[in-house]
Amino acid sequence: MQRFTAGLIVALGSLLTAPAFAQAPAAPADNVKRDPRGLQGISPFWEAILKGDNAYVARDFDTAIAAYKKAIEAKPQDGLGHLRLGAAELAKGNAEEAEKAFQQAVRFGAEDPKVRAKAEFCLADLQERKKAYDEASARWKQYGDFVQSKPEAKGFTATANERAKRIDEWKKLSADSAEVKLRIEKRIKEADESMRKSSK
Repeated sequence: MQRFTAGLIVALGSLLTAPAFAQAPAAPADNVKRDPRGLQGISPFWEAILKGDNAYVARDFDTAIAAYKKAIEAKPQDGLGHLRLGAAELAKGNAEEAEKAFQQAVRFGAEDPKVRAKAEFCLADLQERKKAYDEASARWKQYGDFVQSKPEAKGFTATANERAKRIDEWKKLSADSAEVKLRIEKRIKEADESMRKSSK
């Protein structure tokens, strides 16, 4: 489970360094060509995203969160801003805020299957971290179904299947260990009772 969590942190980090940023034109900060439509210069949305990415990489999560919120204000129906906000909130340790942001990324990710797939993945992982295993299984299934129906999302159905399998194994192990614990407690009580009787 810890290995998987470490893997997710690496995956979330790759969200912020992925080639998708090539879409935004890069220019020196003092000579930035701006265009609200993003056709002949950087749009306010992409400018805020890039500012957030730089802050995220520098581990300045407060600045990153503020920048991503500004990006969302500029383009509220673009799932990418919500996805980035969720990653920054999660990195800061705000799981509830991250979950809300990822849900919005799913909601607005219809136009971009890659964004939606990443948001679905993050939501499934969050449920698993919270040990809400039934919800996590449902979320992993949802993620798997989505990436299977949208090959352009470039997701991993094998990951969804593996996580669901591991959750089922964990639930069975937990149930079995609970039964063993009850049997042990019962035998301890019986041993204590027999010792009390023999000491009289």
